Order: sequence, then C-alpha cells, then structure tokens
Amino acid sequence: MADYGYQQKKANYSAKKGEPKPTVVNPRTARARITGVNASYKDLSNVCRNVRRRATDDAIEFLQLAAEKKKAIWYGRHSTGKGHRKELGGKIGGFPIKSVKIVLGVIENALANAARLGLGQTRVAHILANKQDTFPRMSPKGRRIRHDYETAIVEVVLEESQEKVADAKKEAKKEKKADAPKNTGIKAVNAPKAVEKTEEQVKREEMSSADRHRAIENRKLDVVHKEEQRI
Repeated sequence: MADYGYQQKKANYSAKKGEPKPTVVNPRTARARITGVNASYKDLSNVCRNVRRRATDDAIEFLQLAAEKKKAIWYGRHSTGKGHRKELGGKIGGFPIKSVKIVLGVIENALANAARLGLGQTRVAHILANKQDTFPRMSPKGRRIRHDYETAIVEVVLEESQEKVADAKKEAKKEKKADAPKNTGIKAVNAPKAVEKTEEQVKREEMSSADRHRAIENRKLDVVHKEEQRI
C-alpha cells in the first residue's frame, strides 16, 4: 500500500564552505487511515477541506456540530446541484452526514494514537480523501445500465504544535526593556557659574531709562566740547 501523502517541510539554508549544516528538528506526528469506504469521495474531500490545518480539538467540535446539522459544510469543489446556505454567508454548502461521521472517526483514531505516543497539543497537518477502487456493477432490474461501485480512502496526519521561538524571544526582550532603567538620551549640561557683579554694573541696572538717556546726551556734549577746544 502506498505511503501517506505527507511530507515534512525542509529547512531553507545556504551553508558556505566549512560551515556545518543546521540541524532540523521535525515535529512528532500521529497518523490514521481508513480504506474501502462506501461513501462519495467528493463529499469526503470537501469535508476534509473544512478541517485542514485546524487544531484537532477545534476540528472534532466542528464535525460533531456538522453531524447534527448545526454547521454546514462548505463545498469548494464538486458542488454541481448544491444550494447556497445562509449559514455560510451565501456560499455553496450542504450536510453530508455520512461523510462527516467517517472523517470524524478517522480524526478521533489519530488523536488516540497521538495520546499513546505522548504528543501534546496537535493540529491537522494533513488530511486527504480520494477515490480508491472502482468495481463494475449493473442495475439489478429494468433496463440494464451500468452503475459502478466506487470506494474511497481517508488519511489523517496530526502534527504536534510547537511554540514559536520568535515570539518567545520578543517577550524576553520586552521583559528586559521593562526591567532596565530608562535612558532618556539627554546629556546633563553643567549650569553656568554665577558671576559676581561689580558696583558699577549694579548701579547701571538700578538706573532708570531716563537716567540712561541723560548719560548718553552728556557723553555727546563732552565730545563736542573736546572738538571745539582742539580747534
């Protein structure tokens, strides 16, 4: 039997000569598969589309509500003849209860495998439904028309969700900044020293504006008298 159609992402790096390649730590996974399902692979694929990349608990809760017709399944493909649902905001959808219960059982099986392997919080990293076998059949009575019997396959891979290292580093930096004293970046400037004023400066400050004007006029007269004496 073919392996699961799931491949873990490879690390993008460009190592120079003499530099060691970085080690890649792939997250742990848990898998489950069911084969020979007597259900429409088209309905199964649309159900899988609605829970892909979701948290496992969220996906199980969604499928349980869909099995009770409280949530509608959005049909991204194979939607010929389907009606528009107000629950989906006018998008095409339906209630494939048989397919929903099959996918729900596979996810619960994968979750049990994850618990046995000791995984923590998981998410649906890979889920797939496709046609498996086609058996030729004929109508049982009346006009002989061919009605093939098709089986489907469903496989699920749950991946252990890891905390983002970048977010942890950002939080650590924020804590360091909060603990560190705040640097305003303004240098302290020495205040100018007080200069002792002379008696003449004190008298000039105490003089009124009129006295200052008189002193200026007297100086001008003195200059005129000196010029007359020279002549």
